[in-house]
Amino acid sequence: MPEVPISLSTICGGDLEQRFQQLIPEIISRLGKEQKASISIGVEFKRVPDTATMVSASFTITPKYPATKKASICQITDGYGLKTDAPVEKPKVIPMFSEGANQ
Repeated sequence: MPEVPISLSTICGGDLEQRFQQLIPEIISRLGKEQKASISIGVEFKRVPDTATMVSASFTITPKYPATKKASICQITDGYGLKTDAPVEKPKVIPMFSEGANQ
């Protein structure tokens, strides 16, 4: 195995860097006006038991996407069930011209 200096781009065979690069466009594409997003990275090192020079390295990478907010009012019923307004129906698409009108 060739020796490579440890860095964020070499941890776990480069998987940390690869995952980070994948997350950047995902997070940015979800940002709305004045919204925030973040990526948290944790790297853990642990000595391998019964060795003098071996250390295992692992990482966690956690994206935090902008929150989506929406609210509705619900009512508690006799059996402790919840009722809320029915979902709004999507409008039906009505063609402006009948088929074959352009012939």
